[in-house]
Amino acid sequence: MRYWKSIIALVIMPFAFYFNWGAFYFAIVFLIWSIQGIKSKVAVFLDHVPKDKNPFLFWLISIVWLVLSLLSLVYSEPIMDSYYGY
Repeated sequence: MRYWKSIIALVIMPFAFYFNWGAFYFAIVFLIWSIQGIKSKVAVFLDHVPKDKNPFLFWLISIVWLVLSLLSLVYSEPIMDSYYGY
């Protein structure tokens, strides 16, 4: 099964929104997306930016995706609830 990650993400998405974990869900999705972009050497942000054609823009997009996904993950409701115990 080639697209198993996409199928699992689509199945989990309604549950994430039902339990109000949307930020956590998208933080995980964007983190996976960032890592896959770095592995494939193509960053995606409105355009496909190959690393070999524009390395500066590739790394800028990749770093921004990683930082934003990690910040979203850290400040998401499940993490904040478990840390602060609301």
